[in-house]
Amino acid sequence: MRNPIKILLLTLILGISSCSSSFIVRTKEKKITLISLPADSIKVGLDNGKAIIKFNRNDLVELFESDLKEFTDQRIKSYVDDLKSLKSDKIYIKDKTIGTLPLSEYELKFHTLILKGKAEIQNKKTEENLKRIKYKYTRDKLGGENAYFYSGNGVGLYEILLALGE
Repeated sequence: MRNPIKILLLTLILGISSCSSSFIVRTKEKKITLISLPADSIKVGLDNGKAIIKFNRNDLVELFESDLKEFTDQRIKSYVDDLKSLKSDKIYIKDKTIGTLPLSEYELKFHTLILKGKAEIQNKKTEENLKRIKYKYTRDKLGGENAYFYSGNGVGLYEILLALGE
């Protein structure tokens, strides 16, 4: 009678301890200081409901053109042409169809520019233009990678899926 109880308790203890191991393998955090974009530049950005995030169109074109040097891809060339054809600021709504340029292509470039501080971010709730933000990168056991951006007081502003896991 005592052995089944011991076996059940041991199984329960081992089960709980194995479940407590984290699914997240790696995290990286840092603070980013944002620089103001030139007033005369054409801005391209995203409105995700929590924040309006703007980038200099020329910075985006530069990133896509560097991709063109590595890969001769008509799709990337069309992205560059679309960006160069803009005559005024363009803010995309995250939940809407974006047209010829898929949101995931934008978001990878947005990630690069935000890490360099080359972005303007306005908190929609407070209408405050942020000077500093917090960044958190995570990678899980299945290879998925995510980037999270927070205001100084820890309010989530933007999330980017960088890579899908298995």
